[in-house]
Amino acid sequence: MHAARADLFRLLGDEDRLRLLALCAEDELTVGELAALLGESQPQVTKKSQPLRDAGLLVARRDGTRTLLRSQAVTDVVVDAALTEGKSICVRDGSLARVAQVVAQREEPSKRFFAEGAAAEAPPAPGSELFGLLSIFAPLLPGRALAVDVGTGDGPMLSLLSPLYDRVIAIDRSPARLARCAARIATEGLPNVRLREGEVDDGDLAVEVAQRGGADLVLMARVLHHAARPDDAIVAAARLVRRGGHLIIVDYLPHTDETMREQGDVWLGFEPARLRAGLDAARLEVVALAPLLTPDRPALQVAVGRQPV
Repeated sequence: MHAARADLFRLLGDEDRLRLLALCAEDELTVGELAALLGESQPQVTKKSQPLRDAGLLVARRDGTRTLLRSQAVTDVVVDAALTEGKSICVRDGSLARVAQVVAQREEPSKRFFAEGAAAEAPPAPGSELFGLLSIFAPLLPGRALAVDVGTGDGPMLSLLSPLYDRVIAIDRSPARLARCAARIATEGLPNVRLREGEVDDGDLAVEVAQRGGADLVLMARVLHHAARPDDAIVAAARLVRRGGHLIIVDYLPHTDETMREQGDVWLGFEPARLRAGLDAARLEVVALAPLLTPDRPALQVAVGRQPV
């Protein structure tokens, strides 16, 4: 035991390791993001982080070819003191303050991809995963006042939502996609759809939804894999849902298709447990969590959370 404690003291006596531990406690970070924050190369970060991983103080997660590191919660006065000192160092050198900016940069490729006029989305065809959602809409229909389609894109879901709800708010951060969405709305004759440019956590959106008593349904179809912080996006979406209302998430299961990053994907899918944890963190009751049995590749899954009454 004394030897193990001595090893822990030696491990945490290195300033660079303290900084790594503190930064990874702030957010789950890729090796590349840590390299940018610390002004070091990725091989150096990997080398310096390995002893912390071996000691169980850092946990690694793979996302395609990327490795992300996060600090493991450990109840230990020595580790707590090390984290406190590491944060002090990172405050002094400015790296802690840059974490949010570095994480936000994850979405830049996605923003460029859609700003440059990504290919228009085809309307959902019978048998597609979008029409498959109709099977779970039935129990949600008692509340039909308002639906919010987050990341509506060209609006492929609006032809399904518009007849079911009195009002639909469709939000997207890409003006180019919203322009195509407006054309679709006009062509299909969907008079109850209101378009908004922005993000799910925009204050003005929250105010508008609150003024209508909250949303009966918030839909995030293939949106989370574009979000820098998916868990935060789930929490923001849940805030829009009225009591008894539902949040539906459709997104990819974990996959290894790195070419999807060329389309602005930040994440290569999500473990179902990750979506469950996101719904739990948003204080939603998990109603459903299952793969969608469609030919789509990468494979899709659906998660449904309900706001407690």
